[in-house]
Amino acid sequence: MSPLEIARLALRNLARNRRRTALSLAVVAAGTAALVVTAGFVRFSFDGLRAAMIHGGLGHLEIADAAAAAARGAALDRPASPALADWREVRRALEALPHVTAVGANLHLMGLAQSADGRSVSFVGVGAEPDRERRMGFEVRLREGSDLPAAAPAPGADAALLARGLAESLGVRAGEVVTLVATTPEGTLNALDVTVAGVVTTGVAELDTRFLKLPLASAQRLAQTDSVSNLLVGLDDTRATGAALAAARAALAGRAAPLAVTPWSERAPFYGQVRDLYLGIFVFLGTIVVVLVVLAASNTLVMSIMERVREIGTLRAIGTGRGQIAALLVAEAAWLGALGALAGAALGLGAVLGLNAAGLRMPPPPGAVDPIDLRLALVPEAFAGGALLMILVLVLAALLPAARAARLAIVDALGHV
Repeated sequence: MSPLEIARLALRNLARNRRRTALSLAVVAAGTAALVVTAGFVRFSFDGLRAAMIHGGLGHLEIADAAAAAARGAALDRPASPALADWREVRRALEALPHVTAVGANLHLMGLAQSADGRSVSFVGVGAEPDRERRMGFEVRLREGSDLPAAAPAPGADAALLARGLAESLGVRAGEVVTLVATTPEGTLNALDVTVAGVVTTGVAELDTRFLKLPLASAQRLAQTDSVSNLLVGLDDTRATGAALAAARAALAGRAAPLAVTPWSERAPFYGQVRDLYLGIFVFLGTIVVVLVVLAASNTLVMSIMERVREIGTLRAIGTGRGQIAALLVAEAAWLGALGALAGAALGLGAVLGLNAAGLRMPPPPGAVDPIDLRLALVPEAFAGGALLMILVLVLAALLPAARAARLAIVDALGHV
C-alpha cells in the first residue's frame, strides 16, 4: 500500500466505531483547547504586567549614576546625582537615538508632608516632567481631581498628586494645600506649599500610603538643586529595548562621571518571578493534559487492535507487511491527533473570544489595589504548537500498540475469538 492509501484507509477505520472515536477526539480537543486558553492567559498576563511596569513609572531604560545603579537600592531612595549635572545635554543625546520617544528627568525626594490642620506624614516622592511622561505613555490613575499641568509651574503655583493612602492620612482632598518639608543636598531643611491637584493610586497599597508626585521644577525648588536623580527613556516599541540599550550605552561611553543604562527588566525582578511562576504552572498543566491524552489515546488504540485481531491476521495472510500494519495504526493515531487538534483549536478560539466578551474581573493580587480584567490573548504559536503536540503525542502513544499488532502470528490472529 502507498502512503496515500494507508492514510485513506486509516481515516475510514476511524469511522467504524464512531462512539469510541468521538470520545477520543473529545479528549484531544479538550486538551488542545486547555493549552490554547492557558497560553492566552499567560501571554496576556505577561504583556499586561510588562506594560504596567514600563508605563507605571519604570520606562524602558533608566540612566543613573553608575554607583547608585550598582547598589540596586530602591529607585525612590536615590538623591540628586552630581553625575547628572549635565542631564540636559545627556537628554538631547538620547532623544536623538532611534526609537526614543521622550526622555524624562526625575528627582526623588523623601520628607514630611503636613496638612493645614497639623497632621504630618512622611512621604516618598518624585519630581517629574508631566509632558514627557505623557509622550512616554505613562499612566496616571486618578481617583479625584486632575493631572499635573504639562507646563512647569511658576513659583508659588506649585501642585502635587497625592496617593490615596497619603491623602487619607493627611485628611486632604483635591484643591487643598499641603506643606512639604525635605532636606537639601547641603543638609538644611526647606519647605514648599503645594496645592493638591489630584488624588491617585499607584496600584500598590503599601506605596499608596507614602507616595506623591510633583513637577520637576517644584521638586527642584523644594530640594534647592538643579540636578536630577535619573533619566527615564521611553521607546516607541518595547521590542526595540535591546537595540536602544546598546545605542544608549554607546552614546554615553567615555564620560568622566560614568552613567549606567539599565533596562526595565533588570529594575523589575518581580516581573521575572511572576514569569517563572506562570511558566511553571503552564508546564505543569501541559504535562497533565499530555498524560491524559496519552492514556485516552492508548486505550482507544489498544481496544481497536483487540477488536481487529482477525482482520489484522487476514491482512497479513494476503501479504500485507508488518511495517504496513504498524503504519496503518500509527496513521489512525495521527488522524485522531490532527482532527482533535483542529476541533480543539476552534473550541479554544471560541473560549478566548467568549471570555473576553464576558468582561469578567479577577480580585486584586496580594498588595495591589485594583481588580484585574480577565482577558486572554490570541497566541498563534499556541494553536500551531498545540496541534503539533497532539499529533506527536498520539503518534508516540500508538507506537507500542502498533508494534504489538505487527508482531501477531498469522495463525493465532486468524483463530482469535
